[in-house]
Amino acid sequence: MMNGIRSLGKAKERIQAANDSQTFQNAVEALREYMKRLGVGAQELLVLERIAYYPQNIYSDRETKENMEVAKHRVISYIEDMLCDNEKDGQILEILNNFYLFLENLIERKPHKRGGIQQEQLDALKIKNEYDVQHLLYACIKLLYPMARAEVSEDTGYGTVRTDIFLDADHVIEVKCTRENMKLKKLTEEIEADIIHYSAKNIYFFLYDKEKIIENPMVFKKCYEEKIKDKKVHIIIHQPKIM
Repeated sequence: MMNGIRSLGKAKERIQAANDSQTFQNAVEALREYMKRLGVGAQELLVLERIAYYPQNIYSDRETKENMEVAKHRVISYIEDMLCDNEKDGQILEILNNFYLFLENLIERKPHKRGGIQQEQLDALKIKNEYDVQHLLYACIKLLYPMARAEVSEDTGYGTVRTDIFLDADHVIEVKCTRENMKLKKLTEEIEADIIHYSAKNIYFFLYDKEKIIENPMVFKKCYEEKIKDKKVHIIIHQPKIM
Protein backbone atom coordinates (compact mmCIF):
# COMPACT_ATOMS: atom_id res chain seq x y z
CA MET A 1 0.00 0.00 0.00
CA MET A 2 1.54 3.28 -1.16
CA ASN A 3 0.27 5.40 1.74
CA GLY A 4 0.96 2.74 4.36
CA ILE A 5 3.66 2.82 7.03
CA ARG A 6 5.97 0.07 8.18
CA SER A 7 7.33 1.41 11.45
CA LEU A 8 6.45 3.72 14.33
CA GLY A 9 9.38 5.90 13.36
CA LYS A 10 7.88 6.48 9.90
CA ALA A 11 4.50 7.17 11.49
CA LYS A 12 6.07 9.85 13.66
CA GLU A 13 7.71 11.44 10.61
CA ARG A 14 4.40 11.55 8.73
CA ILE A 15 2.55 13.10 11.66
CA GLN A 16 5.27 15.72 12.09
CA ALA A 17 5.18 16.56 8.37
CA ALA A 18 1.39 16.98 8.23
CA ASN A 19 0.68 20.65 7.56
CA ASP A 20 -3.05 20.56 6.86
CA SER A 21 -6.14 18.73 8.03
CA GLN A 22 -6.20 16.20 5.20
CA THR A 23 -2.55 15.11 5.45
CA PHE A 24 -2.88 14.85 9.23
CA GLN A 25 -6.00 12.72 8.89
CA ASN A 26 -4.29 10.48 6.33
CA ALA A 27 -1.23 10.06 8.56
CA VAL A 28 -3.38 9.14 11.57
CA GLU A 29 -5.34 6.64 9.48
CA ALA A 30 -2.09 5.07 8.25
CA LEU A 31 -0.92 4.77 11.87
CA ARG A 32 -4.25 3.17 12.84
CA GLU A 33 -3.92 0.57 10.07
CA TYR A 34 -0.33 -0.19 11.09
CA MET A 35 -1.39 -0.68 14.71
CA LYS A 36 -4.19 -3.01 13.61
CA ARG A 37 -1.69 -5.09 11.63
CA LEU A 38 0.39 -5.38 14.79
CA GLY A 39 -2.66 -6.76 16.58
CA VAL A 40 -3.30 -3.73 18.81
CA GLY A 41 -6.66 -4.01 20.57
CA ALA A 42 -9.78 -1.91 20.13
CA GLN A 43 -9.21 0.04 23.34
CA GLU A 44 -5.83 1.34 22.19
CA LEU A 45 -7.27 2.28 18.80
CA LEU A 46 -9.95 4.29 20.60
CA VAL A 47 -7.20 6.06 22.56
CA LEU A 48 -5.56 7.05 19.28
CA GLU A 49 -8.88 8.33 17.92
CA ARG A 50 -9.44 10.38 21.07
CA ILE A 51 -6.03 12.05 21.17
CA ALA A 52 -6.03 12.72 17.41
CA TYR A 53 -9.39 14.56 17.58
CA TYR A 54 -9.42 18.35 17.50
CA PRO A 55 -12.29 20.87 17.15
CA GLN A 56 -12.58 22.67 13.82
CA ASN A 57 -13.77 26.27 13.69
CA ILE A 58 -15.49 26.92 10.36
CA TYR A 59 -15.07 30.65 10.96
CA SER A 60 -11.35 30.60 11.74
CA ASP A 61 -8.77 28.64 9.76
CA ARG A 62 -6.10 29.90 12.14
CA GLU A 63 -7.81 28.46 15.23
CA THR A 64 -8.43 25.17 13.45
CA LYS A 65 -4.74 24.96 12.50
CA GLU A 66 -3.71 25.70 16.09
CA ASN A 67 -6.04 22.97 17.37
CA MET A 68 -4.57 20.55 14.83
CA GLU A 69 -1.03 21.35 15.98
CA VAL A 70 -2.01 20.55 19.58
CA ALA A 71 -3.48 17.21 18.39
CA LYS A 72 -0.29 16.52 16.42
CA HIS A 73 1.82 16.92 19.56
CA ARG A 74 -0.48 14.54 21.46
CA VAL A 75 -0.17 11.87 18.75
CA ILE A 76 3.61 12.31 18.54
CA SER A 77 3.91 11.86 22.32
CA TYR A 78 1.72 8.75 22.03
CA ILE A 79 4.03 7.29 19.35
CA GLU A 80 7.12 8.10 21.44
CA ASP A 81 5.58 6.26 24.41
CA MET A 82 5.02 3.21 22.18
CA LEU A 83 8.62 3.40 20.94
CA CYS A 84 9.84 3.41 24.56
CA ASP A 85 7.60 0.43 25.34
CA ASN A 86 9.00 -1.45 22.33
CA GLU A 87 12.56 -0.77 23.47
CA LYS A 88 11.72 -1.97 26.96
CA ASP A 89 10.06 -5.08 25.51
CA GLY A 90 13.25 -5.85 23.62
CA GLN A 91 15.41 -5.57 26.74
CA ILE A 92 13.12 -7.72 28.87
CA LEU A 93 12.76 -10.38 26.18
CA GLU A 94 16.53 -10.51 25.69
CA ILE A 95 17.01 -11.30 29.39
CA LEU A 96 14.24 -13.90 29.45
CA ASN A 97 15.24 -15.59 26.20
CA ASN A 98 18.90 -15.82 27.29
CA PHE A 99 18.20 -17.04 30.83
CA TYR A 100 19.63 -20.46 30.11
CA LEU A 101 22.96 -18.89 29.12
CA PHE A 102 23.11 -17.55 32.67
CA LEU A 103 22.39 -21.01 34.10
CA GLU A 104 24.95 -22.68 31.86
CA ASN A 105 27.70 -20.28 32.87
CA LEU A 106 26.75 -20.37 36.55
CA ILE A 107 26.37 -24.11 36.95
CA GLU A 108 28.05 -25.94 34.07
CA ARG A 109 31.17 -23.79 33.75
CA LYS A 110 33.89 -25.14 36.01
CA PRO A 111 34.96 -22.69 38.73
CA HIS A 112 38.55 -21.50 38.91
CA LYS A 113 40.64 -23.98 40.89
CA ARG A 114 41.94 -21.16 43.09
CA GLY A 115 38.47 -19.81 43.82
CA GLY A 116 36.39 -20.38 46.93
CA ILE A 117 33.43 -21.79 44.99
CA GLN A 118 33.78 -25.54 44.62
CA GLN A 119 32.40 -27.75 41.82
CA GLU A 120 30.43 -29.86 44.31
CA GLN A 121 28.63 -26.72 45.50
CA LEU A 122 27.52 -25.94 41.96
CA ASP A 123 26.52 -29.57 41.38
CA ALA A 124 24.22 -29.33 44.41
CA LEU A 125 22.36 -26.34 42.95
CA LYS A 126 19.18 -27.72 41.40
CA ILE A 127 15.94 -26.10 40.26
CA LYS A 128 13.09 -27.96 41.91
CA ASN A 129 10.14 -25.59 41.58
CA GLU A 130 9.03 -22.15 40.40
CA TYR A 131 10.34 -20.46 43.55
CA ASP A 132 13.85 -21.52 42.55
CA VAL A 133 13.31 -20.22 39.00
CA GLN A 134 11.93 -16.94 40.34
CA HIS A 135 14.90 -16.50 42.68
CA LEU A 136 17.47 -16.89 39.87
CA LEU A 137 15.48 -14.92 37.28
CA TYR A 138 14.95 -12.06 39.72
CA ALA A 139 18.72 -11.78 40.15
CA CYS A 140 19.12 -11.46 36.35
CA ILE A 141 16.33 -8.89 36.02
CA LYS A 142 17.78 -6.72 38.80
CA LEU A 143 20.87 -6.02 36.68
CA LEU A 144 18.93 -3.82 34.24
CA TYR A 145 15.86 -3.06 36.36
CA PRO A 146 17.07 -2.21 39.88
CA MET A 147 13.58 -1.01 40.83
CA ALA A 148 12.06 -4.44 40.10
CA ARG A 149 10.27 -6.11 43.01
CA ALA A 150 9.35 -9.72 43.71
CA GLU A 151 5.93 -11.01 44.80
CA VAL A 152 3.97 -7.76 44.63
CA SER A 153 0.27 -8.01 45.52
CA GLU A 154 -2.36 -6.11 43.53
CA ASP A 155 -5.94 -5.49 44.60
CA THR A 156 -8.13 -6.06 41.53
CA GLY A 157 -11.33 -4.96 43.26
CA TYR A 158 -12.68 -8.52 43.45
CA GLY A 159 -9.62 -10.16 44.95
CA THR A 160 -5.86 -10.01 45.23
CA VAL A 161 -3.36 -11.29 42.68
CA ARG A 162 0.36 -11.63 43.28
CA THR A 163 2.85 -10.66 40.61
CA ASP A 164 5.99 -12.83 40.65
CA ILE A 165 8.27 -10.05 39.33
CA PHE A 166 6.93 -6.48 39.10
CA LEU A 167 8.84 -4.12 36.82
CA ASP A 168 6.29 -1.29 36.72
CA ALA A 169 2.52 -0.84 36.46
CA ASP A 170 2.59 -1.81 32.77
CA HIS A 171 5.19 -4.63 32.79
CA VAL A 172 5.02 -7.79 34.93
CA ILE A 173 6.63 -11.23 34.76
CA GLU A 174 4.79 -14.38 35.77
CA VAL A 175 6.97 -17.45 36.42
CA LYS A 176 5.74 -21.00 35.88
CA CYS A 177 7.67 -24.21 36.47
CA THR A 178 6.14 -27.50 35.41
CA ARG A 179 6.20 -30.31 37.94
CA GLU A 180 5.78 -34.05 38.00
CA ASN A 181 2.21 -35.15 37.19
CA MET A 182 1.28 -31.60 36.09
CA LYS A 183 -1.06 -31.66 33.09
CA LEU A 184 -0.89 -29.22 30.19
CA LYS A 185 -4.52 -28.29 30.91
CA LYS A 186 -3.55 -27.06 34.39
CA LEU A 187 -0.77 -24.89 32.97
CA THR A 188 -3.05 -23.34 30.35
CA GLU A 189 -5.75 -22.64 32.95
CA GLU A 190 -3.23 -20.78 35.11
CA ILE A 191 -2.01 -18.70 32.15
CA GLU A 192 -5.54 -17.79 31.04
CA ALA A 193 -6.52 -16.76 34.57
CA ASP A 194 -3.41 -14.56 34.91
CA ILE A 195 -4.06 -12.85 31.56
CA ILE A 196 -7.52 -11.85 32.75
CA HIS A 197 -6.62 -10.85 36.31
CA TYR A 198 -3.45 -8.81 35.77
CA SER A 199 -4.08 -5.15 34.98
CA ALA A 200 -0.65 -4.65 33.34
CA LYS A 201 -0.65 -4.03 29.59
CA ASN A 202 2.48 -6.18 29.09
CA ILE A 203 2.60 -9.65 30.66
CA TYR A 204 5.65 -11.88 30.25
CA PHE A 205 5.05 -15.56 31.02
CA PHE A 206 8.35 -17.27 31.75
CA LEU A 207 7.63 -20.99 31.47
CA TYR A 208 10.38 -23.22 32.82
CA ASP A 209 9.11 -26.48 31.38
CA LYS A 210 11.14 -28.77 33.60
CA GLU A 211 8.98 -31.81 32.80
CA LYS A 212 8.66 -30.97 29.07
CA ILE A 213 4.86 -31.13 29.01
CA ILE A 214 4.67 -28.59 26.15
CA GLU A 215 5.09 -30.78 23.07
CA ASN A 216 5.22 -27.96 20.51
CA PRO A 217 6.58 -24.76 22.09
CA MET A 218 6.21 -22.68 18.90
CA VAL A 219 2.51 -23.50 18.50
CA PHE A 220 1.88 -22.96 22.22
CA LYS A 221 3.64 -19.58 22.10
CA LYS A 222 1.73 -18.44 19.01
CA CYS A 223 -1.61 -19.46 20.52
CA TYR A 224 -1.27 -17.43 23.71
CA GLU A 225 0.57 -14.45 22.27
CA GLU A 226 -2.45 -13.91 20.00
CA LYS A 227 -5.08 -14.71 22.64
CA ILE A 228 -5.88 -11.22 23.94
CA LYS A 229 -5.21 -8.18 21.80
CA ASP A 230 -5.86 -5.50 24.45
CA LYS A 231 -2.89 -6.83 26.45
CA LYS A 232 0.51 -7.65 25.05
CA VAL A 233 1.23 -11.24 26.08
CA HIS A 234 4.70 -12.75 25.69
CA ILE A 235 5.40 -16.46 26.13
CA ILE A 236 9.00 -17.50 26.84
CA ILE A 237 9.55 -21.26 27.12
CA HIS A 238 12.71 -22.96 28.43
CA GLN A 239 12.96 -26.73 28.38
CA PRO A 240 16.20 -27.47 30.28
CA LYS A 241 18.54 -30.28 29.32
CA ILE A 242 20.25 -30.72 32.71
CA MET A 243 18.55 -28.80 35.54
